[in-house]
Amino acid sequence: MSSTSQGLYLEGSSHGRASIGDSQAAAVSDDGRGDEDGAAAAGTMQMDADQGDTAQLDGELWGSLPEDLQDRILAWLPFPAFARACTVCKRWNSVMYSHSFLEMYRRVPSPEPCFLMFEAKDRSMCSVYNPSSNRWHRIPFTFFHYETKFPCAAAGGLLCFCGVSAYPSLSVCNPLTRRWRELPPMLHKRFPNLVGMVVDPMTRAYKIVVAGDYYEDNVRTEVYDSTSNTWRITGNHLPIANYTLRNAFCNGFHFWVTRDPYGVIAFNMQHGVWSVVRAPMPSFLTSPHLVGCQRRLLMVGGLKKHAIPKNIRIWELEQSTMNWVEVVRMPHTLCKRFLKDSRNGDFMCVGHNDLICLTSYKCPHALIYDFSKRSWRWVPSCPLLTDIEDYRSTIGFPFSPRLDAPV
Repeated sequence: MSSTSQGLYLEGSSHGRASIGDSQAAAVSDDGRGDEDGAAAAGTMQMDADQGDTAQLDGELWGSLPEDLQDRILAWLPFPAFARACTVCKRWNSVMYSHSFLEMYRRVPSPEPCFLMFEAKDRSMCSVYNPSSNRWHRIPFTFFHYETKFPCAAAGGLLCFCGVSAYPSLSVCNPLTRRWRELPPMLHKRFPNLVGMVVDPMTRAYKIVVAGDYYEDNVRTEVYDSTSNTWRITGNHLPIANYTLRNAFCNGFHFWVTRDPYGVIAFNMQHGVWSVVRAPMPSFLTSPHLVGCQRRLLMVGGLKKHAIPKNIRIWELEQSTMNWVEVVRMPHTLCKRFLKDSRNGDFMCVGHNDLICLTSYKCPHALIYDFSKRSWRWVPSCPLLTDIEDYRSTIGFPFSPRLDAPV
């Protein structure tokens, strides 16, 4: 089953323009000091965005441009601007389905990665944070049977959903083009515990790995390949049964956190083999998350004392020694505010390239750590977090919007 909904829809959120206070607008360096230049840059960026929204274009000039030149300009637009452009005329609304436009678009570098969040109980809408514009956008899922499907993985501009009905199945969709399709049935009917997805940046082909079953033990791992539209069984079983859904993809491997005690397992996408990562975990660790950033495997977690979370740190897995080495520590003032009212220190974390986004279950604002600038900064309040009462029901993914990501 597949579906295509004509037209691109992206809601700009007014929350992105709301002031969140001087202390939140400014960036915070590793030592906790404010960055006035960062705050000024953020204000300038917001001003430019406001001015861009009201700028008038010469319709006669645009109307006289050749279509291939119009397509070249449209291909370089950021995705929020492209969504607005699609409302101008019928041709621009249908350009995303043009073969010539998509060929041109494929040569455009991928935009800066975004962060996408769902509310687990109501999946009719997701919120996407765009670091370039410092704004949240809403993407409605009215084109999709969201009531019976649950988001479980994301890669290369695509989202993977798992069916929650009596006959579980996986579906893949591109939320920008509003296209989706249901994948062939898995070889073993299951409700998979673990789902991972990876997209080839050159061919746009994707693979999906599923492992485990909520209701049955000793179920073999399967991998779906979009090039052949088939599933295959891999060579070995999961080495550990007690794992979490917190995973990351890095250097050809999918990594998942195990629990009781905490540990890490890895799945080699090329060879289809599971292994245990023999790296001792930090003591007094709580709420660990794995993040793949610039070919580095990172772990973001809290440290607790007397069962109370005290701070949040970032470790990197050092390949030569197979040890987790601390690389970043959240400043105390930020950590205290971020974990305010959070008794067990739970939080959600997603990352991509140089950015890591953290949201706390008791704090409506998100935090970004930028490795390139070595600084922390608050971001505007996520509309999804302000609309729900229980932040523990949110699900987050790194998201790279691509119009040419085929389902």
